[in-house]
Amino acid sequence: MRLINTKTFKLEEFSDGSIPSYAILSHTWGKDSEELSFRDVERGIIDLPAVASNGQVDKPAIGSIKFRGCCQKAVEDGLGYAWIDTCCIDKTNLVELSEAINSMFRWYSRASVCYAYLSDVPDDDDPPKPGSKFQSSRWFQRGWTLQELLAPKNLRFYNSEWRCIGTKGTIGNLIKSTTRVPRPYLLGITSLHTASVAQRMSWAAQRQTKRPEDLAYCLLGIFGIAMPMIYGEGGDQAFFRLQEQIMRTTRDDSILAWDLDDTFHGSRVGTGDEEIFAPDPSHFANSGDIVIREHTNGPLHSLDMSGGSLRIYLSLLTTVSGPTFGLLNCGPASSSHKVVAIPLAKAASGASDEYVRLKGHPSALRTVAAPGTQPELIYIKKNGQRNASSKADRQFWLYEDDLFAQFNLTLVDVEPSSCWDKQTNLVSPINSDDASMSKILLRFRHDEAGSQDFVTILEAKHLDPSTDPWADTMVCKRGESLLQIAQDFRWSLSKVSMGKMATNGMLYLRIKLEPVEDGIVSIHPEAIHLQPDATINASNKAALILDFKQLMMERRRICTSKEKVKANLIIHEWQMQEATQCRESLELEIQELEERKRGWVEQEKENAQEIYHLRKEQAKVDETEDLLSKQLLQAQAQLDELALPDSHQVSSTLFQEALYSGDADVVKLLYYKMDDMAALNDGWIPLIAATTRGDFDAVHEILKTPGVQPDATDTLYGRTALSWASEHGHERIAHLLLDTKKLDINSRDYNGRTPLQWASEKKQDKMARLLLGRDAEVDGPLREHRAPIRAMAFSHDSKLIATVSPDDTLKIWDSATGKCQQTLQGYGEKDARKVIFSHDAKLVVSASDNGSIRVWNRMTGRCQSVLRGHTGIVHGITLFYDSQLLVSGSADATIRVWDMTTGACCAVMQGDGTEIRDVAISHDSTLMAYGYSSCTIQTWAVEMKKARHTLQVHKAPISSVAFSRYSDRLLSCDDAGVVMTWDMAGRCLQAICSPHPVSVVTFSPDSKLVVTGSASKHSVHVWNSTTGKLLRQIEVSDGVADVIIFSRDLRLIASAPKSELKCRRVGDRGIEVVKTAMISSAT
Repeated sequence: MRLINTKTFKLEEFSDGSIPSYAILSHTWGKDSEELSFRDVERGIIDLPAVASNGQVDKPAIGSIKFRGCCQKAVEDGLGYAWIDTCCIDKTNLVELSEAINSMFRWYSRASVCYAYLSDVPDDDDPPKPGSKFQSSRWFQRGWTLQELLAPKNLRFYNSEWRCIGTKGTIGNLIKSTTRVPRPYLLGITSLHTASVAQRMSWAAQRQTKRPEDLAYCLLGIFGIAMPMIYGEGGDQAFFRLQEQIMRTTRDDSILAWDLDDTFHGSRVGTGDEEIFAPDPSHFANSGDIVIREHTNGPLHSLDMSGGSLRIYLSLLTTVSGPTFGLLNCGPASSSHKVVAIPLAKAASGASDEYVRLKGHPSALRTVAAPGTQPELIYIKKNGQRNASSKADRQFWLYEDDLFAQFNLTLVDVEPSSCWDKQTNLVSPINSDDASMSKILLRFRHDEAGSQDFVTILEAKHLDPSTDPWADTMVCKRGESLLQIAQDFRWSLSKVSMGKMATNGMLYLRIKLEPVEDGIVSIHPEAIHLQPDATINASNKAALILDFKQLMMERRRICTSKEKVKANLIIHEWQMQEATQCRESLELEIQELEERKRGWVEQEKENAQEIYHLRKEQAKVDETEDLLSKQLLQAQAQLDELALPDSHQVSSTLFQEALYSGDADVVKLLYYKMDDMAALNDGWIPLIAATTRGDFDAVHEILKTPGVQPDATDTLYGRTALSWASEHGHERIAHLLLDTKKLDINSRDYNGRTPLQWASEKKQDKMARLLLGRDAEVDGPLREHRAPIRAMAFSHDSKLIATVSPDDTLKIWDSATGKCQQTLQGYGEKDARKVIFSHDAKLVVSASDNGSIRVWNRMTGRCQSVLRGHTGIVHGITLFYDSQLLVSGSADATIRVWDMTTGACCAVMQGDGTEIRDVAISHDSTLMAYGYSSCTIQTWAVEMKKARHTLQVHKAPISSVAFSRYSDRLLSCDDAGVVMTWDMAGRCLQAICSPHPVSVVTFSPDSKLVVTGSASKHSVHVWNSTTGKLLRQIEVSDGVADVIIFSRDLRLIASAPKSELKCRRVGDRGIEVVKTAMISSAT
């Protein structure tokens, strides 16, 4: 891959395994003379002039503007490389060009950021305004920019002045309405391969490319295929090749769902046969709602092209008045009982399983095949191969003006109209399997004004001396539509003879058909002198036929309804059978569980008896231990009375001599004696004493002594040997101690100092560098808060707890062990009141009373952005479920939406003018809820960007709001302890009155329970969400808790009474509380 160095503007090449992070440009090409080419950049030509129509050069060429703007934005984003198609591809090298086109989608998807530069959108344009330049930009009409819209995850739009318009996410609704691409695919939430082939083709239906073949090549990446480029083959041939390649990789027959027009009901049928595949994407314009149906009838079959035919399994629908339809396994998402039907006709080979697709007849929507209907294996011929014989085998009728002029008659209309070639005066039959469709109606008009028209019926058949040479003829009013007559009489035409003679009151006429040459039949009019026995008048008979057709339509409607009822009956019978089987299976499981329960009850009894006996035995052991302790104390007192005044000095001398002599046994014996004596005197142990003296050899020998503890502390100052070595600069000894890997390099003494702090204070620079090289922390891990905890939150997997305190720290704790994993300092705000985790726990967000919001990166330990805009206390913060957007509510009566990537404020929404006390987002990210100090709750539709319901039942300010897991219910509680459950239509389902003020409320994961927490009364209440009945009360602390929170699965409860953080686990049997950790914090 060839990339542009954004600082040197030079081209550099990289192999696949070594490609660095890069930005990529999406744009529409201007004039060739103003675009930078590969050769220009290779020669160092970056600035091209733009020559006006008058020959003046007044500004840089558009290619230079795009080049410099792209590189500048990449540098601002911290990227050293960029890719631009006009500059990075040598288009004179056809092999390289083909490789680039096949790799384009992958290159755009791998880019760190994509800049979409819309050169035709001015700086003063208002994108959301109807008719804006943004919505009509060429960028949305070009074929290549479709994959550039879908592939990048991070796509930003810029106007002609390189000012940012927005991202795919922030203006997603506007882009969706402009491109007709659904937002799940637009934002990358849903993989492109889950969209049907017809859907993906419809996105390109309104797009164009400069070269016709590119309209196929620009779609390669969207369908995940590769094929060679053959410029000059023509756009339709390239698109045919594309569809054949797609068919090899999918079983999705929506690739045949093109030219869809469910409003067409005429008899317009072409004389030729259609291609299997569409000639270009525009034929999929009406297929944007077509989705793949779940396959239920038999095994799943593949689509195969073989011998010029498509091998496919389809259910066939034969209609009374039209072609045969093949029912595809796809249909509209909005109507599950409809499928796409393609028009078919039997091939000329006569084989029962060979068909062609009819030309001029669109696809339509038809009702799905009845349950149990098995699809048939058929072959659809390619390239209009319906008739393998020559044109000589076809029949033509010749209309000659001079013959009819003798009787003042003129041919004025033919139905179907496509059968009449007015240049040659030839009438040819249509291609259809339907007998009625093989009939052609000719309309002759007499010169006499007001006279009725003659209608003659032609039918393709072999003529010989035994064949009746006279054609059926009738009359009709001049104003009667020939198309309507054909439709009204179609059934009659195939069943009943109309009569061979007719009169219009001016002329008695019959039409004779005479073969004149191979395949050509002449139409001869003859006047007769005797009045016909009867003349069929199409205008008079139309009313009767309409009545008959109405009855037929009513019958078809009833049959359809009958089939639908039958299908529903089969479905419900199957569902009932399945429900019965499930019930019986559950009853068996319940019996098994009852048996297991009885076994566990017996085991409980046995364990209880065993525990009773063990506790009695433990009491005896404790009694024996107490007796031994008393005897040891008495022995120690007697030893103290016998000890000499200088016994400590004598022991010290013996210990040093043993060390110097290398007598390990004596060192071990005297070590413990010295240790006890040191503890009784000045609290120093031999290891610390040797370290303080800088006695390397002594420390080395002591560390080899079994049982020695390198991290032991003296009893006076709580300092380790490493702490003393750091103060005195004994580097060699520090190396020995650290190499044991049995001590904490960041341990603190009683005064809170770490070894690094001692080295820094005593200006032991070499020692400080040694400690830093061994990963000593500058401030050391702060094991506790120095002020009461004000806010805390669980991570989404319940493994971590975040706490904030006025001591200027934010801490991350392990909820299982109670250990502090991370301390984020320099946090800057001593008045934080809210804290939350991102869904992957990589980010932590805190909100403060001064209106600021901080985003912390746990990987770097730093504050990555500060979100400013609120002018009052931030009461509530919450994240969308992809953690890309943050919503905050403040006492300044506004709700703000923030981009977590850029830190920019995307939207500001005004509430009802009172404080926003809490905010919540539904689990599917489609709804938001706000609680106000005015006792009101408001729900907001995210996609529609407008308020949905305003709920005004509470009598006290709202303190908390929360959605259920399935986003179908909402909880709200107020300062008076009233909790209400709402459905999404704004109806109050249940009201719960808690005996204490409620500080937090949530649903259980299955939404069957409502759990409330009262920080002031240090208790948790569990309620039935349907009945409002109190099920259990749990005490969570030994005093008043400032904060109380629940984990998402309600297995853990954390509270902060006074200056402690307590984490408790709720057991599976009933609701029992098991304390798992206590994390103290300094007052």
